[in-house]
Amino acid sequence: MRPFFTVLLIVIVLGALVTLVKALVPGGVPVDQPIAFNHALHLGDAGMECGQCHTDAATSRFAGLPGKEVCLDCHDIDEEEGSHPEKDKLFAYADSDDEIPWERVALTAPDVFFSHRRHVTAGGLDCLHCHPDQPLLTRPPATTGLVMAMTDCIACHEERSHTVDCLTCHR
Repeated sequence: MRPFFTVLLIVIVLGALVTLVKALVPGGVPVDQPIAFNHALHLGDAGMECGQCHTDAATSRFAGLPGKEVCLDCHDIDEEEGSHPEKDKLFAYADSDDEIPWERVALTAPDVFFSHRRHVTAGGLDCLHCHPDQPLLTRPPATTGLVMAMTDCIACHEERSHTVDCLTCHR
């Protein structure tokens, strides 16, 4: 039984180190997304809202990354195949058993507990409050990085007369 706990401890420590490196490396860790998703096209031209793709934001700690079913709710293979290389990548996933292997790019510091549900549902914040550049992005971010600085969070909490007690966010 003892080797199991040793391996488990090693896995936990390595996971924490990877998260810390991703969060603290200047410029972030390079990320190559499987599909060059265009937020500007979807949020601007198509008039979609963030929650249509990031369906867990209102109910979970994480906003979630959309599965292929979410994309296929709007995109019809029969009508659009061959219309754009990025759509063809989506349709290739649709024809397979594989899910789209999105890479998470928005990170919080390892010692921070952040809940999208708490901020979106209970706090009533619009996604663009913390992610103002998303409607301008024509390609996914190329690196991982911290989304917010602590000073941004504290300023927002103070504006809304919410607690700035350290233990509210830091665990």
